[in-house]
Amino acid sequence: MRAGLAALLMLALAVAAAPARAELLWSQHFDSAALGHPLAYSIYLPPGYHDPRGDPPARYPVVYLLHGVGDSERSYPAWGAVEETADRLITAGQIPPMIIVMPNGVRSWYVDSADVGGPGNYATAIAHDLVDHIDAAYRTIPERDARFVTGHSMGGFGALRFALSEPDRWGAAAAMSSALWSRVAPGFQLDEDRNERIFDGSFGRPFDADRFLALRPRAYIAAAAASGCAPALYMTAGDDDDFNAYRSTFDLAMELRETGLAVDLRITDGGHNWPTWRERALPDVLVWFGSLLAAQPAA
Repeated sequence: MRAGLAALLMLALAVAAAPARAELLWSQHFDSAALGHPLAYSIYLPPGYHDPRGDPPARYPVVYLLHGVGDSERSYPAWGAVEETADRLITAGQIPPMIIVMPNGVRSWYVDSADVGGPGNYATAIAHDLVDHIDAAYRTIPERDARFVTGHSMGGFGALRFALSEPDRWGAAAAMSSALWSRVAPGFQLDEDRNERIFDGSFGRPFDADRFLALRPRAYIAAAAASGCAPALYMTAGDDDDFNAYRSTFDLAMELRETGLAVDLRITDGGHNWPTWRERALPDVLVWFGSLLAAQPAA
């Protein structure tokens, strides 16, 4: 953590104490070089962001919040109560003011897939093009230790994948009800209809098990453990998850720990649904991110 980060967080807290409203901007767009077309995102700006009294203006940590299959940049604002949750936690002093970015990852599984006719190079578009755009367009703290990623289901897969594949870019990752597809092994076959509905060709047409195995979060564990800058990790799933995400979450957490990577594990009451993510998982994840920021040394 750079010495100035603690001071920037204190400034953000001071500005947020003033009576200034948060703002949620739906469906913003920027041109992504990796995609060759605009990428949509929604963004939450915390209380105090537009307060003119900051001198210098406050800067904020950023959480990238990734959706699941069938969702979009509008899903967490519409069904995940992201604005209400962040407002409540900031007002209560449980988290510092933070920016939350919700990109439209379509059914990309947050991998690059243009070469196999999939949705496109969404890993590069989000982890690089979008991050660079957000750092340039908004008052972020543009440092690894103030940049976090989380998501549910497909988004949990993406959050782990981003952080483990580029640990020098992400300070922490939190995976909620991750769709890990642990049963995929060499030779695994998936029928054409399910490949389209679930993966949209992100791992090839037909589904290429070897490509999936090379791009899944597990593929990056050893390198992340040896990197010297492993991200903080948090994994959670509901005990009534329809897709048995609690089992694959537990298994992956144990594997991470066996390689020397620390991970906070939570199996909670809940299923694979919006009430679980909205009422339990997301608030807990944001508080966990806040605890990481609070634990950073002041100098």
